[in-house]
Amino acid sequence: MEKEATKNSQGGNFHLSKWFLDFVGENGEAMIFYSAKLTWHGFSASYTSWLRYDAVSGVRLKSRFRNVQVPQLSEDLITWSDSRFEVSGTWKSSAKMIQARLFDSEEGFLDWKCYQPASKVQLKINGDIWDGSGYAEQLILTVAPWKIPMDELRWGRFGSGKNNLVWIELREKTKRQWLWLNGEKNENCTIEDDHLSLPDNYLVLNLDRAVLLESEKKIFSVVEKLIRYIPGFNKVIPIHFLMADEFKWLSKGHLQSRGMTIDSGTAIHELVNFKASKS
Repeated sequence: MEKEATKNSQGGNFHLSKWFLDFVGENGEAMIFYSAKLTWHGFSASYTSWLRYDAVSGVRLKSRFRNVQVPQLSEDLITWSDSRFEVSGTWKSSAKMIQARLFDSEEGFLDWKCYQPASKVQLKINGDIWDGSGYAEQLILTVAPWKIPMDELRWGRFGSGKNNLVWIELREKTKRQWLWLNGEKNENCTIEDDHLSLPDNYLVLNLDRAVLLESEKKIFSVVEKLIRYIPGFNKVIPIHFLMADEFKWLSKGHLQSRGMTIDSGTAIHELVNFKASKS
């Protein structure tokens, strides 16, 4: 357990920095790397995980709460390594950064920084070199996420080499949406689990959801282990948030214009349902 004597640098009692890096290979394999640090009422804990998928072995996951390495950012290059996982990698940006403040209140904010909507990635795993494409983002929260109004969260990213799309939707009584096509924000869009629609651009992105990367109550499973480092944290989380269902997919994406496919690529996208325990 690590105890910090002062509040976080934003002055509040909650601070989370969470990195998400991914990789897609030429043969359809995919990897997701998380690196996060949470501070709450002076206690802190770090978390890292590595999700790995290929058609032969399926989905494999490793995670831990100690000796967590944070990605290093330098201009258009992100480097990250983890000696325990025996993985190191570089993400070189091939698209301009996009960012947004997704929530703001007197208690704190949620900032989303997508440093690389599209990347060229090289990984070294147990001495083997893997080349492919990828994506990199960081979330910074200074407010507890269960205080953000949302019944459902949708997020995703699509890349083909020619086009990239990134999207976020917080759905409650109304929808708050953010979508960027090749770095340009689109205000008019429809975001669903199996497709996106951009009517102003006459575009539809169809997602096949062929590979289920995650299907679990992930918040619950992480918090269950986290309370060893941050005691009492589970007691303040509303049950609907703690027991949320999460689904993450690896999809083939087909971008269509007026019914004709104009581009194809790969998407990683997710749905988090905070209403699961209410039904």
